[in-house]
Amino acid sequence: MERTFTGSRLDKDDASVASLATVMASTLSDRGGPAPEVSPAEFVAGVRRRIDARLEALLDEGARYTGGVAPDALPVLAAARDLTMRGGKRLRPAMLFAAIECVEPGAHPEAAADLGAALELLQTYLLIHDDWMDGDPVRRGAPSVHVLLERAFGDAHLGAATAILAGDLMGSMVHNVVGLLDLPVARRREVLKVFGRMEHEVILGQCLDVTRSPDIEKIHALKTGSYTVRGPLLLGAAVAGASPEAVASLEAYAHPLGLAFQLRDDVLGAFGSAAETGKPVGGDFREGKETLLLQHARATLSAGDVTTLNGLVGKRDASEAEVLHVRELVAASGAREVAEARITELRGQCLSALSAAAFHTRGRELLRAFATLLTDRSR
Repeated sequence: MERTFTGSRLDKDDASVASLATVMASTLSDRGGPAPEVSPAEFVAGVRRRIDARLEALLDEGARYTGGVAPDALPVLAAARDLTMRGGKRLRPAMLFAAIECVEPGAHPEAAADLGAALELLQTYLLIHDDWMDGDPVRRGAPSVHVLLERAFGDAHLGAATAILAGDLMGSMVHNVVGLLDLPVARRREVLKVFGRMEHEVILGQCLDVTRSPDIEKIHALKTGSYTVRGPLLLGAAVAGASPEAVASLEAYAHPLGLAFQLRDDVLGAFGSAAETGKPVGGDFREGKETLLLQHARATLSAGDVTTLNGLVGKRDASEAEVLHVRELVAASGAREVAEARITELRGQCLSALSAAAFHTRGRELLRAFATLLTDRSR
């Protein structure tokens, strides 16, 4: 029986980006690079439009191949496609294009678009596996892939197994796209090196996360910073043939921004709404996700409150009242204020690194805007 998936596209990112995309006739020049007169928000919307079109083409190609070789596997691919196209700002490809603007504006636009699409397919692969590992039933406002496939096949184990395979299918597409990039040999080798390192690091970060490592900043640097900020920037640098000095400047900008981005995500996970996060309220608390917020709370609350906190964090069936109590305890510890101060400090560090870099003006302006976009309270 043929099964199709029609997930909600009401992702928390959609409203702001879709309205900008409607206004724009084009934010990319004929060469494929961003038009210099557009705002940072329009730049992101234009990149999203370009990457979404490339993703559709790649996923169509994957569906044609799958249909010819193993048509019974089409539902698995369809579930992964649903998640991929469900929403998102496409900030990772936007960071990649911004790095190109810093170094060699408009360089290799088709390869950059392919690479940006590969980053989004990698994101799908990671999210599918992450949601299954964490037992998260919702992603981007709709069922996670393992939930979709459990419903499709009528079996929890089969849903989990095919979800893992759906992620693997996305991974295979990623490597096919990256391996076939049309770039000069030296630049393509650098892209392959950077991409391999990025993927390795995010998997190591996930290893530390699921084993509950107490080194939260290392988890953030590996799991989030590697493929949200640093990896995309360094991929753009590789496409543009950046000098070692330019690469060092991008890394100095990326490291604190990646940490600040994840810390903002943790604050939203603890205190945000379902509309802001695209996931159920209190999901991080129920999952038992270790964060700097919880570490601070445990270090400052009374022994009795810490005992209560520890008894509720990680409780999968915690009631709304219990989740609210955890939130109140974390807030009472002053953890939110500490996190906000740390985000501000980290954002200052990345902006300082940016000010010292010898970049093209347009690229510098974009990265300056992204430092706010990725860390803003209303992200």
